[in-house]
Amino acid sequence: LEGSVRRSGQHIRVSTQLVDATSANQIWAERYELEMTEAFAVQDAIAERVAGAIEPELLKTESLPAAARSSGNATAWDLVRQGTWHFHHVGRQTHLSARKLFREACRLVPELAEAHLWLGRVSAGIVAYGWSDKPEQDIREGLDAALKAIRLDEKNPYSHYALAICSIYANAPEQAVLAADKAIEISPSFALGHLVLGMGQFFRGSASEAIAPLEHGLMLNPYDPQNFVWFNVLALAYLFAGQTNEALAAAIKARKIAPAWRPTHETLACCYVSLGRLPEAGSCVKLMREMENPSGDALAPLRLRNPHWADEMAHLLKKAGWQR
Repeated sequence: LEGSVRRSGQHIRVSTQLVDATSANQIWAERYELEMTEAFAVQDAIAERVAGAIEPELLKTESLPAAARSSGNATAWDLVRQGTWHFHHVGRQTHLSARKLFREACRLVPELAEAHLWLGRVSAGIVAYGWSDKPEQDIREGLDAALKAIRLDEKNPYSHYALAICSIYANAPEQAVLAADKAIEISPSFALGHLVLGMGQFFRGSASEAIAPLEHGLMLNPYDPQNFVWFNVLALAYLFAGQTNEALAAAIKARKIAPAWRPTHETLACCYVSLGRLPEAGSCVKLMREMENPSGDALAPLRLRNPHWADEMAHLLKKAGWQR
C-alpha cells in the first residue's frame, strides 16, 4: 500500500494505491478529500475507507488466476476462486456456474468455510435475480450453507453477510439485521455488512433507518459490481422516507451502473412522478416497454412485508403511464 498526503490549511488530500509486489500491477487506487479538524479522526476515516475498498478489490483480483487455472485437478480453494470470478460477472449463467463450483468445493473440503459462505451468497443472488426454478429450495440451501460457514468460522464477517443476504430472500429481515450487526461488529469497515444492514432495516419497514447504513456501505465500497442494486434500494428508502430529491439522485446512479436492468427505470419513474416531472417519468416507462420482463423480482420480500409501499409504487408507475 502506497500513498501521499497534501495539506492546505485544514484541508488534506490523501492519495492511495495498492500494488501487487510480484507483478507491479496496480490493483486499486483512490483519492480522499478530508478536513484536518482532528488528526486521530482523520486517521481513522482513512483507515476505514482504505480497508473497506481494498478487501473487495483483492477478492476480485485473486479470483483471476484461479479462473484461468480451471484444470481437472483443481483444489477446493481453486474452485472457490474460480467461482468468485464467475460471481462478480453478474449474469444468470455465471451465477449458475459459480454455484456449481462452490458446491464442488464444499464436497471436496467440507470444513472450508469460504466454500460454504460463497455458496450462501450465490444462492441468494440466484433467487433475487429470478434465476431459480426452485427458489424456496435454493434459498434453503443458501441459509444452510451460511449457517455452516458461521459454525466453521464465526469470526469471518462474510459468513454473517451470507446469512444476512439469504435471510432477506427467506423473508426474515429481522434475522438479516442481527447477522449484519454481527458482521459489522467483527469488521467495522466491512462495506457489505453496512449495506445488508440497511437493506434489512428497509425490508422490515424502516425506511429512514435504512439510509445511513446504505450510504456508509456505498461510501466504503463505491466499485462493487452489484452497486446498482444497493443504489436502487437506497433510492426507494429515500423515497419512502419522504426525501424525494435524494431518491432521484440515487436512482440516477443505479441506472447509470445498470441501464439494462428494468427495476432501475421503475424506481426512477416513481421518483419523477413524486416530483411532478411526468414527461421524464414517461420516458422511463417508454424504455421499460422496450425491455424484457425481468425473470424475477429483487424487491419481492419488500413488497410482501410492506404492501402499502407496493401499492404506492404501483400507483406512481400508473401515473407515469405504466400498465402491467
